[in-house]
Amino acid sequence: MFGFVFGTLCLVAFVSVLRHRGWGHHGCNGRGFGRHGRFGMYRAFQELDTSPGQEKAIRAALGELRQSLAELRPQFDAARGQVAGALRGDRFDGATLESSLERHTAELARHGAALSSALGKVHEALDPDQRRRLARLIETGPGYFCM
Repeated sequence: MFGFVFGTLCLVAFVSVLRHRGWGHHGCNGRGFGRHGRFGMYRAFQELDTSPGQEKAIRAALGELRQSLAELRPQFDAARGQVAGALRGDRFDGATLESSLERHTAELARHGAALSSALGKVHEALDPDQRRRLARLIETGPGYFCM
């Protein structure tokens, strides 16, 4: 269960990076790319050598996932506040924090079908070599582009 949650959070972070800031605030080698949210996605498409049809399918799948996960935003904000509150107190109340986070984990697990569906659509849109390269990109993180 923990692996599923961790993997889902990693994918959410990956999608967020792609959408909001590309590959980091200043890009590879310190060159500033500004805050153009689509830079990372264009860069990934370039690295994967995708066709326009593949790009359209991937964007649609990630858009559906984003919509599904958007309703989790308040829960993530609440969880962040609860972690901060647990650290802020004179005593650390791990039991209360764990029970609170379990509720958030259950909520996140309900969105597993949306994650699975989006990843299935991306998998279907790519050829075997592109899948291998995307898996490597996800596994190694954004530094892969800076090699």
